[in-house]
Parts: sequence; C-alpha cells; structure tokens
Amino acid sequence: MNTERNDPKIGRAGPQGTTLFQAGELAEIIASPSADTEGDIERAALEGITPPFLDQRFVLKRGKTMVGRRDDNDIILPDGSVSAQHAWILHENGQYRVMNMLSTNGIFINGEKVHEAPLHEGDRIRFGRAEFVFRSGALSGLQEDRSRVPLWVWAGAVLVLALIAVAFALT
Repeated sequence: MNTERNDPKIGRAGPQGTTLFQAGELAEIIASPSADTEGDIERAALEGITPPFLDQRFVLKRGKTMVGRRDDNDIILPDGSVSAQHAWILHENGQYRVMNMLSTNGIFINGEKVHEAPLHEGDRIRFGRAEFVFRSGALSGLQEDRSRVPLWVWAGAVLVLALIAVAFALT
C-alpha cells in the first residue's frame, strides 16, 4: 500500500515550500521574533486577530515593509502557510498599500483576494492563515500634516476678525 497517497501533507507545498492550508487548520500561537513588545500605538501596525499570531502587533515602516516567513523580512511570520517573501506593505504619500509578492496562498483584504490594494483603518488582512487588523496609528495622520492648520482654527479666526470689524463699525 502506498503511504504517500494516505498522507494528506504530501503534495501540499507551493513553489516556495509554502504549505497549502485549509481554513480550519489553525494551530497554536506562534511567537514571531519581529512582534512589537513595546506597544507603540502611535505608529501604523498590523495586529494579529487569529492564531497563530493572535494578539501580536507588528509596526510598519515608512517606505517598504517586507512580510514573509524568512528571517530577512521586516515582519517575520514563521508559519508554513506564509510564503518566504509573501508581501510588501508600502507607505507612499501618507497612504499604506499592500502588494502580493507571488505568494502561494495569496493576500485577502476583508475576505477578498487582492494582488495590490490600499489599506484603511480597521481593514482585515490575511497572509496565508495569519489574519491581522490594519491600524493606521493614533498620531500617523497628525504627524504628516502638522503644517496644515485645521479648518476650525480658520473659522475661529474669521469669526474674531468679523467681530472686530463690527466693533469698529459701531464706534
């Protein structure tokens, strides 16, 4: 009897050695060496919401953040369902977007398979079986737009100038 035919794991590897998986095959928690232990909530990040990276946080870099199973990635996801170099997360013009790097199991944003897509606060992003929520960071928008004056400041200044003009007109 051929034992290879009876082994469900044989023949389930993609071109990069990535294990093809079924949705119900969630394992124990895997601690990633690149998870953020400091809790820097002011920076954009991916927060793990399912095993194997549940409750782990991965801070994103400005420019390019590489995501994959290999140790030379910025976000290391040591799980067989994640390709060696799975994706890039790019930060350009104040916007984050994800790009698939020809991974075996693909990228899903809010349940839809994508090759490339912008990321928005609260988006669910999945690499293989590792699912995360995208967090844009508490101050990320403020840090990039510090030079911009909020609309309410301009409205207040116009109101004050109008009151001064009325006061001078009445005297």
